Amino acid sequence: MLFAHVIVCALPAKAEKLASQQLVAKLDDLLRTHEAARRSNLALKVVDLTDGSTVYDSSGDRLFTPASNLKIYTTACALGVWDPDRQFSTEVRALGPIVDGVLQGDITLVGGGDSMLTSARLSELAERVVADWGLKKIQGRVHVDRSRYGSPFKGPGWMWDDDPDYYNMSISSLMVDFNVLKVRVAPDEQGRPQAALAPVSAWPLLHLETRGDAEFSATRRPFTEPIAVLCGETVSEPKEVSLTMHDPYRWIAGLFAEQLRQKGVEASLLGPTEGGDGVTPPGGQPQGQRAVAFEGASIAETLKHFCHASENAVGEVLLHEIAIAQGVAQPKWSDGAKAITEWLTQTAGLEEGSFRLVDGSGLSRYNLISADSSTRLLVFMHSHPHAQTFYDALPKYDVARPDEGQVGSEKGDAETRPCVAAKPGGMSGVSTISGYLDTLDGRRLAFSFLANGYLGSNRPVLELRRQIWETLQQYAP
Repeated sequence: MLFAHVIVCALPAKAEKLASQQLVAKLDDLLRTHEAARRSNLALKVVDLTDGSTVYDSSGDRLFTPASNLKIYTTACALGVWDPDRQFSTEVRALGPIVDGVLQGDITLVGGGDSMLTSARLSELAERVVADWGLKKIQGRVHVDRSRYGSPFKGPGWMWDDDPDYYNMSISSLMVDFNVLKVRVAPDEQGRPQAALAPVSAWPLLHLETRGDAEFSATRRPFTEPIAVLCGETVSEPKEVSLTMHDPYRWIAGLFAEQLRQKGVEASLLGPTEGGDGVTPPGGQPQGQRAVAFEGASIAETLKHFCHASENAVGEVLLHEIAIAQGVAQPKWSDGAKAITEWLTQTAGLEEGSFRLVDGSGLSRYNLISADSSTRLLVFMHSHPHAQTFYDALPKYDVARPDEGQVGSEKGDAETRPCVAAKPGGMSGVSTISGYLDTLDGRRLAFSFLANGYLGSNRPVLELRRQIWETLQQYAP
C-alpha cells in the first residue's frame, strides 16, 4: 500500500474522536460562524482515502482563484509525463573550428528546460568548456539560443505592476538563478557608491543616480531593460536588492561571457548597436561543431523545490516542457496549458469545467480551481506509481500551527512531526491549501480548503484552517 507509514502527531490531551455526523456538524458550524466566513467565499471538500468516500463537501464545485495551490496540478502532470529521475540538459556549442585555442566563430548556450540551473553551476560549465576545448579566445560572440520556446516572457493574466518583482520573472528555455539578479551598491575608497550586477554581467545596463541622503533603491519600468539605481551621495556599507530582468537571454549571454573572461578567455558580448543582441532568434537554432553538456536536477528534486519554495519559474518551464514532450515545437503558454489540462481531464479524471489552468505556477488571476478538482487529483495521485514522490514534494505542516511555516523534517518525536502534507497558495484576497492529512486513528484524508474575496490580513482564514485541521484529525467513522 502506498504511503504505508503513518505520521503520528501530538493532539490536545482531551481530543475526542468524531464520527461522520459529528464531524459534518462541527465543520458546518465552523464554516457558518467563524469570523473568516462573514464576507469571504469558502469551500471545503474532504475525501477518505481508505474507501474513497466523501467525508465533507461544502461548495466543492465552486470555482476559486488558486494562487500557488495550482502548483499541485503542474506537479502531478509532470510525474505523469516523466519518471522522477528525469533530468534536463544545458549545452554549450562552438559554432566554428578551434585552432590553437581560438574559436573561429560564435559560442552558443542552449537551454533544455533545466529550471534549477544556478550561476555557480553555469560557471562550472564554463570551466569545463575551457578545459575540454583548450579555449583561450573567441573571435565571434557569446550568445544564447532562444528557439526552444515560442512564448512571450510573461504569462497570460500576470499583473503588469508585479514586474520587476522577483516572483514575476521572465521565462526562458535557459534559466539561471530563476532569472533573478541582484543589484549591489558598495562604497569605493572615498565612500562614493559604485553599482554593479551580482553575478556580474554586461546586461542589463545600470543607471546610477546619487542624490543627497536618498534611500537605496533599484528598479526598472515594466517590460523594459535599463535598471535605475538611486542612492545617497555616500554609502557606508554594501546594499543589494533582488529583481528580475526583462530579457533573460541577453543577461545570461553577458553572464557567461564574464565567466569565460574570469577563466582567462578573451570573450565579448556584442550589444544591439554593435551588430548583435546576444541571442539567436526563434527558428534559428544553431548547429554546433562541438558541444559540452551537463544534466541538471532530477524531476523529483525540481518538484520538491517547486512546491516547498513555491518557485514560480519552475512551474512555467515545466508547462513549456510538458508541451514539448507531447510533440509541440516552440510551445506557447496556451500549448502547455492545453497539454496539462488534457492530462488532468483524460488521465487524472478531473471533470471538464471544474478548473481552468493558463500557467504552471498559479501566478495568473485567470486560473481557477475547485475543491472538487483538487481532491479528485489528490485521490488519483494517492495511487499513482509516483505517489511517494508527489507526497514528498508537498510542504509539511503541524496541525496545531498551520500559520507558522513548514516543518523542516518528518523525523523527530510526535510533538514536532507533521500531520499535513499540502501546498498552500496566497495573493491579495486569496488563501488556499490542498493536500493530505492524517487522522488520530491512522486514516489519510485528501482535503482542499479554499478562501477568496476577503479584505486585509489572512490571519482569520489561517485560524479557521487550524480549527478545520484539528477537527479533521479527530475523524473516526
